[in-house]
Amino acid sequence: MASAFEKDTLATIAVLSVAIERILTHLAKASSDPRLFLDNELKSGLESLAKTNYWSVSHKAQNEILDDAKARYSRIIGNVRAGQAQQQTSGTKRSISF
Repeated sequence: MASAFEKDTLATIAVLSVAIERILTHLAKASSDPRLFLDNELKSGLESLAKTNYWSVSHKAQNEILDDAKARYSRIIGNVRAGQAQQQTSGTKRSISF
C-alpha cells in the first residue's frame, strides 16, 4: 500500500508530466519548424539537467537520478514528436501515458 506521501508525489509527477508535454506540444505547433524546435529543446534540456546538483545524496545516487531524469525528459520529447507525427497522418489525438 502506498503512503500518502508516495501518492502525493506520484500525483504531482503525473500532473507535471502532462503539463510539460502539453506545453511543449503547443510550442512545437506554434513553431515554424516543430521538429527543429523539439531537437533544440531536447539538447537544451539535457544540458540543463547535466548542470543539476543534488547535495543531499551521494555522487553515485546523483548520477543515477540524473540519468533517469535525462531518460524521462527524452521520452517526453519523443512523446511530443510521436503525437505530432500521428496528428499529421491521422488527424486524431494521442493519449498520454507514463
